[in-house]
Amino acid sequence: MEINLLSFDEMLHNLLKKHELEEQLSHIIRNIEDEFNFQSLGIYLKVPNSNIFRMKISRYISHTFSKNSIFTKGDPLIKELMQLKFLDLQTPGRYKFEKDYSHLLIQPLHHDDNLLGFMFIDKDNEIFESTEMTKIKLFSSIISLVVQIYIFSTEIEQHRGLYETAKVYTFKTFIDKSDVIYSMMKRYNRYLSIAVVKIENFESIVRTIGEHETADLLKQISYIIKSDMRDTDILGKIHKDTFAVLMPETSSKNSLITINRVNNRIMKLTIMKVCKIGWGLASKGDETKDVSELLKFAEHASNDSNRKEEGNITIYK
Repeated sequence: MEINLLSFDEMLHNLLKKHELEEQLSHIIRNIEDEFNFQSLGIYLKVPNSNIFRMKISRYISHTFSKNSIFTKGDPLIKELMQLKFLDLQTPGRYKFEKDYSHLLIQPLHHDDNLLGFMFIDKDNEIFESTEMTKIKLFSSIISLVVQIYIFSTEIEQHRGLYETAKVYTFKTFIDKSDVIYSMMKRYNRYLSIAVVKIENFESIVRTIGEHETADLLKQISYIIKSDMRDTDILGKIHKDTFAVLMPETSSKNSLITINRVNNRIMKLTIMKVCKIGWGLASKGDETKDVSELLKFAEHASNDSNRKEEGNITIYK
């Protein structure tokens, strides 16, 4: 099988019309599907500012495996891939993804000496030909370039993921970062809690004290929360009147202690004489599906707190 340079040229031409990373990767994978048969395929990318690699996109892989499969820098596979060597495996047992295989190829994705992620592709009862392996390496090089460009663009736009008034993550960024940590805590069966604090009658407060004073209130609340957070905690502004804090490695009991401490400091603000806040707390359990569900539980609890006549902290049960 010869390498069709015209098909690569057409793929690259169409790739320039794609703007989102997922869209670009999907376009490349569709071209891979057109070139040869395979059993399954997956692309793992390194999560920014972490040592975690998660599956970004896949073909013929179950949703459960795709969502829960993660690697860290301490895993043997990642250690080997950090040497930036192409892995050609025809003996089952050394590394395996979801399915048994007759031939497994794992190609590191990298820029200079930095491992950005990797792509795997396998067959169930055949062997990849040498020209197929060459073509996979070419596809991997294109993916590496696409991912590195995305990283550069993200770094340039990173400040846009922060609210300038409150210096916290936007809703989408908060969910993206929290989802990664949730997967880690689930994998290693560790504690995880989310706290939500909601300002009651937010629109009325804006009308009463003005937009400038309201923005200052948000800054004060976020400053107090951040000053009591650990480096591993994540703070997000999920609505115009609501903050959320993800606390990995933190049980419900310990998160309640932290929230009580933060709440006492916030309640000392002069502005608290004319407004009310309600806290909600939810912790990861065996039945919890994902971060979004846990966040929803905490929001329900914060709404309950704002309806209370006494106390302003509610634990979701």
